[in-house]
Amino acid sequence: MVQPAVDKPLQEHEDRKKRVRPAEAPPRASLPAPPAMPLADKIGRPPIWWSALRRGLVPFLVSFVVHAVLLLALALWVIPRVHKPNLVLDVYTENRPELLPLADTTFSTPLELPDVISSELPAVEPSVPESLPPLMGSRGGAAGSIPVPAVVSSESLEQLLRPSHVAVGGGYEGRRPELRARLAMARGGTPASEQAVELGLAWLAAHQWSDGGWRFDHTQGPCQGQCRDPGRVATSTGATGLALLAFLGAGYTHQDGPYRDVVQRGLYYLGDRMQVTPHGGDLQEGTMYGHGIATLALCEAYAMTRDSALRPIAQQAVDFICWAQHPQGGWRYVPGQPGDTTVFGWQIMALKSARLGGLDVPSPVIDAAMHYLDSVQAHGGATYGYQKPGNDPSPTAIGLLARMYYGWKRNDPRLIKGVGILEQLGPSDHDVYFDYYATQVLHHFQGSGWERWNKRLRDYLVATQAQNGHERGSWFFADRHGSFGGRHYTTAMCIMILEVYYRHMPLYDAPAIDVGF
Repeated sequence: MVQPAVDKPLQEHEDRKKRVRPAEAPPRASLPAPPAMPLADKIGRPPIWWSALRRGLVPFLVSFVVHAVLLLALALWVIPRVHKPNLVLDVYTENRPELLPLADTTFSTPLELPDVISSELPAVEPSVPESLPPLMGSRGGAAGSIPVPAVVSSESLEQLLRPSHVAVGGGYEGRRPELRARLAMARGGTPASEQAVELGLAWLAAHQWSDGGWRFDHTQGPCQGQCRDPGRVATSTGATGLALLAFLGAGYTHQDGPYRDVVQRGLYYLGDRMQVTPHGGDLQEGTMYGHGIATLALCEAYAMTRDSALRPIAQQAVDFICWAQHPQGGWRYVPGQPGDTTVFGWQIMALKSARLGGLDVPSPVIDAAMHYLDSVQAHGGATYGYQKPGNDPSPTAIGLLARMYYGWKRNDPRLIKGVGILEQLGPSDHDVYFDYYATQVLHHFQGSGWERWNKRLRDYLVATQAQNGHERGSWFFADRHGSFGGRHYTTAMCIMILEVYYRHMPLYDAPAIDVGF
């Protein structure tokens, strides 16, 4: 039987399907049993979102750190940096016979004082980092020292004491060792008043902290509360500035004198505490009182020694005073506040000292300051108020002193009237703030009123200085200022009052030329 013919194309299609058909898969091997479930899985695996977050966390952190570093580098490159000038001070450790060892219980001074002055005050060990570079302008031939003649003739002394009607003095020549004792005796001091100055300085030296600064509150530090009447003001720069002014007023600097190490550590402390801003070096620590006092100390130290290491620090502090001035010319507790005359006094004296040292003080700042005095004066300029026109004792003394320093002549009727008012008030037996400024006014003015004022206040301070125990050499008077500044403030102010005979050359002595104004 014949098979029917098959359609050739169909047959070829079937044959192609057979050729491409996949082979059957081999039988699957049996899988091993799964391992035992970990304890963490038995308790419960983390949710899916946590696993996803953990997988993305590492690259996110890496990206964040890289971008942060790049942004910081960009900021440091773009933003200009303000550099803080370095106060370079040296520590003198060699034995020199003319230096006063703080550990001594007796000491002699370069002044003509009776015998020696014994002291029961404890020693204070210097504490300055060993890594400090040497001081520029130190003794021993380095640049910066003021040449001092070995002998001053009687004719030279008489020249320094010659009166003039024009305010051209106010310098620091009288603090030189060869002039200090003679000027003290010629202008109203006594051996007893000079001894009181030295005892007061010994008390201050014994209360210097190991970091080089001072504090108004002496319940801690080297005193440990052995002296009564601690202060409450927190500004250590203000306390340090007051102490330094007392040492500088006696002619003792970080280059010369028995308290060279004490002054040196104090200046280093101020330089270290300065906060450099785009507006200058800030030494406030809460109040422009502290800044003005500290700036005055820096400017005096620079003007007395011309130490190049001090110049940038002092200039920065001066710049901050200029920036902090209110548009109407005054200063108060914080920068830019409308002024009060008591804060004004420290700033304007710091600026005067800066000019004596050849530092930069813009004239518009002084012009504005005089405008402020105009705004608080009364009786045609003979008296002054705290924040408005008045006749308050301390503001009057501050205002008159500023007028004397900045141009009023000795024969100005306003000055003569104001001095007469101070003479009628007489020195206070407790307000050393008033006594400090008024004593300077009357000393510069001279006359019979000064002689009466000086004898009364000088003898009172000598008689009221503490003579026993740890307080020996100090003072304290309870008043509105003393309760804040305490024994440290009162002592420094009393020392400066008793230094008035040589601390500033009389303003109206013709040969005492003010090279900075």
